[in-house]
Amino acid sequence: MPAVALPRYQTERIDMARSRNTDVLNRLLATLHRSLSQYLQGSHYWTRRGDARAETVVRHLVEDQRALSARIADLILQRHGQISPASFPMEFTDLNLLSLDYLLQELIRHQKLDIETVEECVAELRGDREARELAEEVLGNARGHQENLESVVKATV
Repeated sequence: MPAVALPRYQTERIDMARSRNTDVLNRLLATLHRSLSQYLQGSHYWTRRGDARAETVVRHLVEDQRALSARIADLILQRHGQISPASFPMEFTDLNLLSLDYLLQELIRHQKLDIETVEECVAELRGDREARELAEEVLGNARGHQENLESVVKATV
């Protein structure tokens, strides 16, 4: 069966939707890849002897974010999109050399903000099943890590 050429206005609409979805995927990628937990992996903070569980929770959060970031980047590239560079927020530099106890509160606060952004991305990707499913996976993962961070804080109080 011969391929049917779509009218120009339909291909333009598809291209616009694809471009918009790439923008949303890039926002999702930046949210994960430039999160506070990712920043803290490259900075120094002090810990106490009893912080092993908290360090493990943060390490798992970072590992999951990296793995999900790679999958989002792969999807963008598979669709011939471009990955938009993003920087860490300048406010993160104020958090260098602080205690993990304090930083857990900041991680929880920022995780909540990140979850809001991911929820927006999920809603914006409603017409793109593959991208939406990935964003929903990111959302579920973020909520799970939020619970883990909160449970660590409750255990140390």
